[in-house]
This record gives sequence, C-alpha cells and structure tokens, in this order.
Amino acid sequence: MKNRWLNALISSSLSIVPMIAIILILSFSKLSPLDAGRGDYTLLLVGMVILIVGLSIFQIGASSSLSKVGEYMGASLSKQKNLFIVILFSFTLGALITVAEPSILIVSKQVNINPFLLIGGIAVGVGLFVVIGVVRIIVHKPLKVWYLLFYFLTFALLILVVMDPNKRIFLPFIFDSGGVTTGSATVPFILSLGAGIAMVRGGKNARNDSFGLVGMASIGPILTVAILLLFAPVSGEFDPTSTYTQLGSTNPWMMFINVLIPHNGSTGTIVDVLIALLPTMAIFLIYNFIYIKLPKAKLLKLLVGFAFTYVGLTIFLTGTSAAMTPIGFYVGQQLGAQSTWLIILIAFIIGLVTILCEPAVHVLTTQMEDISDGRTKKLTVLLTLSLGVGAAIALAVIRTIFNFSIMYYMVPGYAISLVLMFICPDIFTAMAFDSGGTASGPMSSSFVLPMIVGITVALSTKNGTDPNYYEQSFGVIALIALTPVIAIQILGVVNNYKSVIARYKMRTHTYSKEDAQIIYFN
Repeated sequence: MKNRWLNALISSSLSIVPMIAIILILSFSKLSPLDAGRGDYTLLLVGMVILIVGLSIFQIGASSSLSKVGEYMGASLSKQKNLFIVILFSFTLGALITVAEPSILIVSKQVNINPFLLIGGIAVGVGLFVVIGVVRIIVHKPLKVWYLLFYFLTFALLILVVMDPNKRIFLPFIFDSGGVTTGSATVPFILSLGAGIAMVRGGKNARNDSFGLVGMASIGPILTVAILLLFAPVSGEFDPTSTYTQLGSTNPWMMFINVLIPHNGSTGTIVDVLIALLPTMAIFLIYNFIYIKLPKAKLLKLLVGFAFTYVGLTIFLTGTSAAMTPIGFYVGQQLGAQSTWLIILIAFIIGLVTILCEPAVHVLTTQMEDISDGRTKKLTVLLTLSLGVGAAIALAVIRTIFNFSIMYYMVPGYAISLVLMFICPDIFTAMAFDSGGTASGPMSSSFVLPMIVGITVALSTKNGTDPNYYEQSFGVIALIALTPVIAIQILGVVNNYKSVIARYKMRTHTYSKEDAQIIYFN
C-alpha cells in the first residue's frame, strides 16, 4: 500500500511540476511576470501542492471505485439476455457519471448558457452513445463503420448550425462539448466498461473491442449540444473579466476557500463533486443489489474507493479553479502582447506538458500498455500525445490571432482521421479515438481555455477590435481532442510498417549451407 501511494505521488508530481515550471520560466523571463507582492507565487506554489495531492488521492480512489464499477458493470451487462436492462443501466450510468466530470463543471461556469440545460444535454449525449458503443461490442460490429456513420451524421447536422448566422458563433463550443465530456471521472469508468464487456464476450477481436467506447461517447455531446443550441434561446455574450477571478483581487488563501465551500451563489467544489458522484454510486448499488451481489468485503472496498475519489477530485478541482484558471487567464493576457510567432511557440511548449497534467491520460496509457501486453509502451504514447496536444494549442492560437472559422480545422482534421482508419491497425484506431477524448481534461478547461481567452483580450486591445470570444477563443478543447486521434493513428501506421519490414527481412534471410545441414546424433 505504501508503494502504491508513493507511486501515485511521484506520478502526480511528474504530471503537475512541468506546467508549474513553464509558468515560472515565463515569469522569470518577464514574458508573463508574476507579482510576489500580490501573492501570485504563493497562489501558484500552494496550487501545485494541492494539485499533486488531489491527483494522487484521485488516482488511488478511481482505480478502486470508478474503474471497478466499469469492470463489474461490463462483465455483468455482457451476460444479460434482457437488452432493455443493458440499455437502461448503460444509459443511466453513462449519463450520471458525465455529470461528475470535472471538465464539464469547469466549462459550464465559463459560458453564458444555462448550466443545467448544458450539462443535461451533454449527459444525455454521452448516455446515448455509451449505449450504442456497448451494443456494438455485444453484437460484435466493426468500429470503423460506426465512426464513419456517426461523424457523417454529426457534420450533416452542423451544416444547419453553419447556415444560421445567429448560431454559427457557437460552432467552436459545440466541438468543445465533445472534448470536455471524457476526462478524469468518465474515462476510468468507460474504459473499464468497454474492457469488461469485450473480455467476457470473448472472440478473436476482444482485445480490439476493449477500446473505442470513449471515442464513441465523445460524439454524442456534439450532436445533442448542436440540437440544443439550434432550438434553445442562448446569448453570445461573454465577459471574461467577470468570468475569471483576477490575480490580486483576493487573498490567495481566500481564493482556495471561496472555491472549496459555498460562496456568493456558488455551491463550491465540496458540494459539486458530492452531487456529481452520489447518483453514480447509488445506481451502481441498486444494480449490484439486483444482479451482481458483490461480497461485503468488495463492496466496502468500493465505497472506500469512492470516498478517496471524492476527496481527491474535490482537492484537485479546488486547485485548478482557484489557481490555474486565474493564472492561465493572466498568462494569456501577457502573451497576447508579444510577437505572433513567439505566442505560437510558447503555446506549443505549453501544449507539450499540458497532456501530462490530465488525470485520465494516465489511466488510458496504463490500460493501453496492459491490453497490448507491453508492446505499446506508456512513454511512447505519452510522447505522441504530447506532440499532438502541443500542435493543437499552437493551431488554436493561430486561429485566435487570424480569426477564421474552426471548420477549416475540423473538416480536414476529421477527414484525415477517418481515412487513417483504413490504413491503421484496428487496435490503434480504437485507442486513437479514445486518446482524443481523454486528452482534453480538467487542465485544458481550467488553464488552457482561460489562457486563449486572455490572448484574445490582449489582441483585441492591441488591435482596437471587438472580440467574439465564442468564435475566437473556444475550440481549443476540440483541437486538443482531435490532434491525438491523428497522432496515435500515425504511430499505429509506423508500428505496422516496422512489423512488415521486420517480417520481410526474416523471410529474405539467406542461410549458409552449413545452416541447412542435418546433424544426426547417435
């Protein structure tokens, strides 16, 4: 147990410290100077400790709660002969666990859309597509065909959004809604659910079918949020100065307390996370009582895991909201005053380490290494994802600076990813779409998005223009979700090419006459 905690602390430190180091380098180089007098360094360093501790506790808790719930549910649902029960509990748990997703809770506070309507729409989308993904695994249908079908339907629906001049500005946010869905809460559950169903169902493609459910779940919110924004009255107004707490406006210690406990109409993370996790636990307990009937010892261990998950997630969300969001907004404002190419370069570097701070990425990469029997190394996947996210944030900054439609990225990006499916091994395609949904987690929502908004504020001030934040700033989470899909599939193509070359060399190996001799032993 001691080693488990130590490993979690080391893993969390390696995830958080690089981002803190970049912020400090930007400060010491005067590109984005923090002010010691107003407590900026205290906020940053205390935030770092809180993030490391929270992430460590969450990782311990998630592995023995959310992941286990997914495994138990997957194994049980795959044996169910009543399809209605499969659909009912897959949808309910998929939707409820989405409500617990930190990224959604963070983003819902940054947009001028009714949070209950927004979170409800996203949850319904995830629930529907978790059901579709589960049914696909059970009936053993190819993942590629389903991705092609639903992405075709998605872009067909988005044409209606593009044609409406009043709704068109929400396109970047619609794509973002798919990215924020799958993070630290949903990924452990959905990954384990898919793996549990695939392994119990068996078959020669069970290993491939273990992945792909996270990628499937990411499609649903894009469809449901697009429908929601087409028919619901929404406002395109966005005021970053009132949305984000300004550095120096409050004592650093009070910033953490204000985020943690109910304050000025906000329920606080201590309540938000409890409300988010309780329904998931309750539904599972009901299902367990009727069908699974776990021994009391396992059930107690599961409840303890949920308690750790609650504490860890509460601490982690408090750190991101109190420290990383205001610092991210400030860093963006300072960077926006720099030259165009310097902004893009720094954005790329920040992207390289952002992926390391996402809790769900470590769950995914570990499971990828396990499922592939060690052939797909965790470090290799992390480096590939890191380059992909670095490119994503750099592309997002370019779009913010030159202010063009996100469709110039999304259409060719998804076209490339869908074409790569047919030249990439199936297992890498499934892992790629899962990694895309996983890469865009709480740190993307709490630090990167405010940073892009800050850059937008600085650029509009410098150019004397009126910014449209929904069009210029949003969309970065969608890009963070898209580029890893392409990057991991390219990694799959490269690995496949290496395997082909290795087999070719073995076949063309020439043996000497001595090698072909038969030796007889008396």
